[in-house]
Amino acid sequence: MDFSPRPLPTLRRSRNRVLRQLPVVLVALVTLYLCIPGTGVVAERLQLSWPVPALLACVQAAAVPLSLVRPVAAWWLSLAAMVPYPLVLEALGTVPATDTPWPWTDPGLLAHLTVTLVVAWRVSARLFVTQWLLTLAVGGVLAVVLRPEGAGQGLYSFGILSGVGLLLLGAVRGRREAQRQLRRQEKLTEIERFRRTLLEERARIARELHDVVAHHMSVVAVQAEAAPYLVADPPEAIRESLGSIRQNALAALTELRHILGMMRSDAPGADGNDGKYVPQPSLLDLDELVGNVRAAGLTVETEIRGTARALPHHVELSAYRITQEALSNVLRHAPGAQVRVELTYGQPDLGVRVINSPAAPTVPRQSGKGHGILGMRERASMLGGTLHVGPMKDGWFEVRALLPTGESEDA
Repeated sequence: MDFSPRPLPTLRRSRNRVLRQLPVVLVALVTLYLCIPGTGVVAERLQLSWPVPALLACVQAAAVPLSLVRPVAAWWLSLAAMVPYPLVLEALGTVPATDTPWPWTDPGLLAHLTVTLVVAWRVSARLFVTQWLLTLAVGGVLAVVLRPEGAGQGLYSFGILSGVGLLLLGAVRGRREAQRQLRRQEKLTEIERFRRTLLEERARIARELHDVVAHHMSVVAVQAEAAPYLVADPPEAIRESLGSIRQNALAALTELRHILGMMRSDAPGADGNDGKYVPQPSLLDLDELVGNVRAAGLTVETEIRGTARALPHHVELSAYRITQEALSNVLRHAPGAQVRVELTYGQPDLGVRVINSPAAPTVPRQSGKGHGILGMRERASMLGGTLHVGPMKDGWFEVRALLPTGESEDA
């Protein structure tokens, strides 16, 4: 049996502190009532001076507050406290009155009934049914051994009252348990519905990305591979440029394939790679990114300020993606411009700055509105950082991000 303490029962939904402690207050009043009248009743029945009757009454009453924190121990105390009274009656040769309960006094019967019902509310159904039957068994043994005249009235009263009380408690507990299970099932159903909706939305986005982006990137890769064969003896620079276009298109398709695999399912192996996805880029891959942009015709300079060091992966990934998007915007809107990429390693922050000169007037610019700036802003705000995008006084264009690294300034 579990004798470990349990938290006090309170009316948790009540905002008033006194009302929340109402069960404790009621138990204290019942205990006080059982001690004072109980001492008088025991002294009258046993015809003894007050010390012994007070001890018997207080021990019986003490089981009531104990039932709030240690219900099983309280029940055993209450059961043990009922035994001395009939034994002392028998030893003194006092015959109990036929109109009084036995083997308890009136307050003792009330105390044990209270403890039984409190324990029944706080322990398992099998345990409190066992305790109820054990109480009847102990009372029956005392009645058979001592054989007092009129014995059993208190036992009958306890059996009827506690039986009705236990049935009502069982019904209430069963209803509460059913409601708890229903709420739990509703919560699980809601979580599962949300998860299914999320997976469906991710699958829809993955299909659209595959149908639009993957198709066009495949066309770019095929045309870049076939273009050198459409012209007799193309210059080597054109061959290298077309080869770079094809390699970048294939690399984009590979990364897109893994991203689509992760979006379609959160289970390992969803992309056919046994759950081993290609690692996300970091600032170590910045040179490769700049090299690709230079191959596309931009003049790019890089500068690193401060002491370069390894940063949290999500910080490096956001810095890489912001730089990548800024360079892509230069390619689209200012082809042929001069670009400068600056990384500033501060103690609490990482600064990312990409500036570019105005586009040459003879070079056509790509039109269209995308979500690049919005994506950069979301990446910065996700880390608690800031992003500034706009023209400078000298006509150059600036993308400046400040990303917190999560490192303390005194580290």
